[in-house]
Amino acid sequence: MRKIFKSMMNSTLPALGLALLLMMFPGCDDSWNKYYHQQTGGEEEIDQTISEFLASQTEYSDYLSQLKATGLDELLERDQQVTVWVVSNAGMAASEVQAGDTLRMKYHMNYLPFIRSDLKSGKRIRSLNGIYFQIAERNDSVFANSSRVIRSFRLKNGVVHEIDRLMKSRVNMYDYLRGLGDDYSIIRDSIFRYDKRVFDRANSIPIGVDKTGNTIYDSVFYVHNPIFEKAQFNSEFSQFTCFLPDNSVIEECFAGMHTQYGKMGKTVTLQDSLLAIQWIKEAMFYHGILTDFSVKDIKSVYNRTWRTTVQELATSDFEEMSNGRVYKMKKVKIPNNVIITRIKSLVHYWEYQDKLYPDPEDLYVFKGLIAGTNNPTIFVGDATPVTSVLPNYVLLQLTGDVDNNDEFSVEFPPLERYLSEETGKYKVRVMEVPTGEYNLYMGFRASAHPFVNIYFNGQKINLNPIQASLSTPWNYDRVNETSKDRDPVNGVTRWDGLGGLVGTVVIDGDGMASFRIKVEFAKLNDAGAQKKMQVYHWTLKPTENNY
Repeated sequence: MRKIFKSMMNSTLPALGLALLLMMFPGCDDSWNKYYHQQTGGEEEIDQTISEFLASQTEYSDYLSQLKATGLDELLERDQQVTVWVVSNAGMAASEVQAGDTLRMKYHMNYLPFIRSDLKSGKRIRSLNGIYFQIAERNDSVFANSSRVIRSFRLKNGVVHEIDRLMKSRVNMYDYLRGLGDDYSIIRDSIFRYDKRVFDRANSIPIGVDKTGNTIYDSVFYVHNPIFEKAQFNSEFSQFTCFLPDNSVIEECFAGMHTQYGKMGKTVTLQDSLLAIQWIKEAMFYHGILTDFSVKDIKSVYNRTWRTTVQELATSDFEEMSNGRVYKMKKVKIPNNVIITRIKSLVHYWEYQDKLYPDPEDLYVFKGLIAGTNNPTIFVGDATPVTSVLPNYVLLQLTGDVDNNDEFSVEFPPLERYLSEETGKYKVRVMEVPTGEYNLYMGFRASAHPFVNIYFNGQKINLNPIQASLSTPWNYDRVNETSKDRDPVNGVTRWDGLGGLVGTVVIDGDGMASFRIKVEFAKLNDAGAQKKMQVYHWTLKPTENNY
């Protein structure tokens, strides 16, 4: 057996019994050793100091030489309990440690004795260089980071654990991200441009007074970054998981945004780009160490949703930090409900068609399903609250025969108005939008307006006819997220809002698609009212489900 006893056994009888037992079962030495370690916590107990023990074991001579070269052997002589993680000569050679590497050798020493039973999965131990390493239990073995614990010894002034190779000192997540190369420059610079060096007066020591009477300090500074308010990823006392995008992933994300916006007849603005980068930064950091990606939605420390069915991570390829773990992003998409605040169009854009009544299959037309009525016309309504931007509200008007019960309606696709470079005149084209779930809002000229039914892609949305004569919320676009809501300083109340909520709609499919809205006369508002519909606008606002 390898156990070294404090002194000779007081009784020869137990020793004789033990010897006879081993003679009877010569193949059971390993089993007995394993049993004994289980009963004592897993350490061999030795009546020596750590220095004496290391000096007596030639297999640790290279490790001891490194301690002496770095001056760390002196720590073993102090009247203090420590834990040392040693490596055999063969393990030292395989570890390729540089001579005099004090920082790495400090990583293998801890104050306080951590016995074998203390080494539980998930436990984080602070080393002498201030960096933590983590204990893991796998397949009946114990690991410090990725180094396997071979055997353990309990000594007079602490504990020694032999590991199969030197641990690599893990860096703090903050230092790792700050030191990223130029292939990560977009996200690196976006995060650390807000670093601020702050004078720590409480921990700075006064050392004198200058000529003007101001106190001179032996100054201590710390770094503050606004992102630390929810993700203090520079702290060694917390653990985070980070999803890291390189430049190519972000550029691919922006290329997808440009394609998506182009199909909507829009361009990606600087504000859109800033919003996208902000979302990526807030979707990067998560509390704790994430290992399970089978769930659909994961919430970041900023409550951003990372949807595993849409976004992509290299989950099998990660970097261990002293305070967490970093996974590399393979693909990132800014959710529709983040980058698209709303999609809005005015119904009177119908007037900018190249021809009024093409074939019914032509998506560029309003499809008027009118019985015994006048054709759709453009109606100039009331003045707007911002006449410098839009002097009057302009609507699509349809008039029915008040003496007949015939219903009438108008159906149209989403039209985008644009200025033709060739003619210098306005034209329209059919808009496509990202598929998914939206809330549909609409507005009318509410004065004496009849009740209406609204259909989306052939499906009736409202259960009961909508009383569009109510000024709130149906009169034009004067409610719900008006310009005042979007710009509290310069915005105007009751201007350029969403309008009245019709209901929730779904555009099926993947990618981009168009749709059709149908407005149907339902009944007159009151006696003497005109059988006339005046439709102003529609707005789609993505719901939280529209990712």
